[in-house]
Amino acid sequence: MAISIGAAIVVLVVLVVRTQSEPQTVQGHLARLTTLAQLRVADENATAQVARARLRLSTEAKGLADAARRLEDAGSALATHRDEFRMVSRDLAGTAAGLLQQIDEKKSLLGTYERQIEQLASSFEQLRGQAEALLVHPALPAGSALHTAVRRLIEEVTLYALQSNPDNQQTIEELLNRLSAEAASARALRGALLGLGRSTTTVLGDSDRVSATADRISQLPITAELDQLRHRYVTHYAKAETEIARYRTVLVIYAGALLAVFGFVGWRLRRSYGELDRSHDALQTLNTKLEATVEERTAELRKALDDLRLQQAQLVQSEKMAALGQMVAGVAHEINTPLGYARGNVETVREAVPLIRELFDAQASGDTARQEQARRSWPPEEGLPELEMLLGDAEYGLEQIGELVRGLKDFSRVDRSFNEMFDLNDGIDTALKICQNQLKGRVEIQRDYAELPPVPCAPSQINQVFLNLLNNAGQAIDGAGTIAIRTRVEDQMAVVEIRDTGCGMDADTQAHIFEPFFTTKPVGKGTGLGLSIVFRIIEDHRGSIEVDSTIGEGTTFRVKLPLRTAGTGGTGNATARPENLQETVA
Repeated sequence: MAISIGAAIVVLVVLVVRTQSEPQTVQGHLARLTTLAQLRVADENATAQVARARLRLSTEAKGLADAARRLEDAGSALATHRDEFRMVSRDLAGTAAGLLQQIDEKKSLLGTYERQIEQLASSFEQLRGQAEALLVHPALPAGSALHTAVRRLIEEVTLYALQSNPDNQQTIEELLNRLSAEAASARALRGALLGLGRSTTTVLGDSDRVSATADRISQLPITAELDQLRHRYVTHYAKAETEIARYRTVLVIYAGALLAVFGFVGWRLRRSYGELDRSHDALQTLNTKLEATVEERTAELRKALDDLRLQQAQLVQSEKMAALGQMVAGVAHEINTPLGYARGNVETVREAVPLIRELFDAQASGDTARQEQARRSWPPEEGLPELEMLLGDAEYGLEQIGELVRGLKDFSRVDRSFNEMFDLNDGIDTALKICQNQLKGRVEIQRDYAELPPVPCAPSQINQVFLNLLNNAGQAIDGAGTIAIRTRVEDQMAVVEIRDTGCGMDADTQAHIFEPFFTTKPVGKGTGLGLSIVFRIIEDHRGSIEVDSTIGEGTTFRVKLPLRTAGTGGTGNATARPENLQETVA
């Protein structure tokens, strides 16, 4: 149905466009015909002015200038209709373009002809002046043969200048030969006769050039081209008008048919709407039930999503605590060592306290013998430095215990946002302290720390990343080995590289190490969640983690974290992402 209506509308639009296409405006048609008529008048006037200018031999060629200007105006008017002729027919456009070129050529020739006429008039005036001066010369009596020859020469040259008749040219040549012969015998008239001959030759040359230019102007087929253009245009216009009239008739018939069809369609639609109204209540009831069902399913999905997020956060925390559980023995040893010598030193100090009290009591009572006996039991010059050393060692041991406890506290806490600025170098050192018992004695730690700006992150999560990578590196080394840790800044990213000299991994293992529950450890030795959680933590911090490994040579993990996150300025705090407000790792 929709396709049929669309096709009908397309046909209607085509018919309307056809009836409104060019040439349909009488005003435009008359304007084009008027332009062609004006161009014909301007061309005929220019041709007439060419003949008149030569007949007058006037130095004022105003008629030629006016004719050239009118021809230029008519050509400009034709140029404005060139695009319209192109829309009518390419042949008409080509004819119009050729006609404009001929008009430009004729304008150029008219300018040349005007200058040549002026030159001919000037040469002729000079000839006339020389002839009039010679005719009244005392040495040339009136009625003499030479006098008659000079007058005859002026008449023939005048006719040649006006008509360029070849018969005149032969007569003029005979007269010039005669004047030359007379000039040889008449000394008084020699200069005048020779000057008259040169002027005559100049006039003849100027007249020939004028004649050649006039012939070129007359040979331009502007009138014939105009007649052809007008005839072809009028024929095409009449044909187009006939075609448009036919399309109008078809449009009227087609529009009537469409009205009848649309009337029938409207009647059928009215009946359909009545049926739809009767089923509207049923559809409304069904729609209400569907909305209630959708809301119920949406609430269930929302609850399931919340449960999934909670379970995911609990899983991450469980993995973290499992990692801590694996290192409890080592951590206990690390705490017991400084605690043991701190306790021993305190016991030694406690044993010295009664001796010190005895010495103070003897000094207070003034009993010299008692003082001497107390000094022999505990000489202050030897005991005080020893006590200070013991207390210093105990204080150092307690500080080590405090640092280890603080590291465990930072590692085990649950972060709810990423809005804390953290020094990654400190995080690496904290992770090294926690896993020190697993590494010391067999694994050499090489540190190459660069000065890093604080990174916006969740510190406990980043500490978990470092601890997991260091723990895996230590487990990959069988016996003695090296773990090299390097930090640097690269392209606005903080980069941490942890390279071990362990057993390495093949390509298949590298392709799956970040997948949940994938592990190469024996059953019961690993959950397969460590590196998966590491990957998610780095991903949530808008960072990346890469791995390069070679069997038998070792493995390198490369962690990249942005120095600033979206919504932070150059050094401000990072903005927490909404999806991480209720979970440790998204």
